[in-house]
Amino acid sequence: MASIKVKGTVSRVFYEGKGLEVSEQFQTKAGESITKRYTVWLKQAGTYDVGDELQVEGLYSAEIDNWTNKEGEAKQSIKVSINNPYITPADPAQLVKSLFEPTHEPTPF
Repeated sequence: MASIKVKGTVSRVFYEGKGLEVSEQFQTKAGESITKRYTVWLKQAGTYDVGDELQVEGLYSAEIDNWTNKEGEAKQSIKVSINNPYITPADPAQLVKSLFEPTHEPTPF
């Protein structure tokens, strides 16, 4: 099975935290702004929030999605999913920072 690596922003959290939509934005050579969206499936609910910037690597799967737009026209798109993901912050400095941040739990003594 093919693998995929994406660097983007969490745009939606769903399925009780077990699903994420990660959006990746870039510009074409012609200057057009493009947004690609990926569905990331987690085995356990994560602690991710909308706006988190992540790097996601996992197994690639895709399926054709048939839908109808507001004007009643039949449309097709490809839904891309990332399964068995390995997720890290997009900025490695955030990972180091999170390791040294104090927890906000009260101490037992």
